[in-house]
Amino acid sequence: MIAKRCAASILIGAGVMLSVGCAQPRPFDDLWVAARPYRSDMKLTRPPSDTLERDQSTVQAAAETNPDGAITLQDAVVLALRQNPTLRANGWSVAAAEADAMQMGRPPNPTATLSVENFAAPDSLPALPRQTLRISQVIELANKREKRQQLGEARQRLVAWDYEAQRIEIAARTAARYVAVLVAQKRIALTKQQLKLAETAYDIANDRAANGTRPGFERDQAHARAALIQIELDQARQDLASARADLAASWGADEPAFESVGGELAALVELPSLDALQQRLPQSPHVARWADEIALREQAIDLERANAVTDPSLGGGVRYLSELDETVGVAEVSWPLPLLDDNEHGILAARLRFSQAVAEQEAAKTEASRQLSRAYAKAQAASQTLDTLKSKAVPAASAAYEATRDAYEAGQTEYLTTLDAERSLLDLQRLQLDAALAYHKAIIDLEHITASALSQ
Repeated sequence: MIAKRCAASILIGAGVMLSVGCAQPRPFDDLWVAARPYRSDMKLTRPPSDTLERDQSTVQAAAETNPDGAITLQDAVVLALRQNPTLRANGWSVAAAEADAMQMGRPPNPTATLSVENFAAPDSLPALPRQTLRISQVIELANKREKRQQLGEARQRLVAWDYEAQRIEIAARTAARYVAVLVAQKRIALTKQQLKLAETAYDIANDRAANGTRPGFERDQAHARAALIQIELDQARQDLASARADLAASWGADEPAFESVGGELAALVELPSLDALQQRLPQSPHVARWADEIALREQAIDLERANAVTDPSLGGGVRYLSELDETVGVAEVSWPLPLLDDNEHGILAARLRFSQAVAEQEAAKTEASRQLSRAYAKAQAASQTLDTLKSKAVPAASAAYEATRDAYEAGQTEYLTTLDAERSLLDLQRLQLDAALAYHKAIIDLEHITASALSQ
């Protein structure tokens, strides 16, 4: 009877220890870091809020949208944040990291041991077989379980930072691809205009060559010019198709269905001072995450110190004595002796990784500042180029081209003079498009680096 009560007590104790180890997930909203200001008002597709409690076989893929007609920058970024396959996949990694943290908070399982002794003895010895059933449990000291789970939660927060960094990157990349499509559209419109002018010049040269008022080589030059611009138009169309495919891929579409994008390349934002933008760097995920990284390394040191404390194992059970036909209780305690390994180097490695994290934090700040200064310089240079082109160069070249064209149509000048003026104007207009693309991409880079909109 005593042995039976002892066995029952052991089983109950093991059950209590197991129930203590059942960790509960944190509130789902606590798994995500606070969104940085950049595009933070746009809805994201995240795993269901009961992800850590449900059968994943019941999770269905969200319906996707591939818009047609004209779209805006807002439309493109909203779709990308809601449907981007990479961002959606990484949302699951945030939840998975929380599951890992919960698992790290579990206690070790108890061990059940069944041993049989003195069996198959030789005939010369009395047969005294014994059967022993033991259940043992490691008792973790120094709050190891709590420290492990805290370390897992710190790692989960870093995964959440990675998700936020990717959210901003995808929003910025989508904006850059949108601008590329807009510039490609403008380039086609410009090239079509140039082709129309070249065809008009060819018609004039052809008529004059036919009636003998101008030499035939001017007709050949005009024809070659029109053919060259036609080649440029074909290339511009290919560039637009490629840019459209890149933009549609931002929201997971295999092919673009939208007809066009809208926007005004001439619209410039008021550029804050570099010092003002430097003040925004601490909110960037690539900088802000290092505070949590350092906290994780501190928790890793605490856990390694706790691992230096050895854990006893308590056990007990029942033993059947066949010679007496009785059952008796057994108990045992084992405790590792830290004579050969006191985890000294594990603690040292954790401390060194802490120092590494502090150094990496400074490196991340320096790199972010360098990238910011570089993007700021590009934005300033592109802005100055646009201003010069818009206020001086393009108007002057346009006026010169119109004057030479009118003179050529009136028969007052040769075609080469008109061709030179046309080339000068076209080169400046192309430079204006390139400068607009560089400017808007630099602005997007500034927003990406500071994790904030420059209009704020």
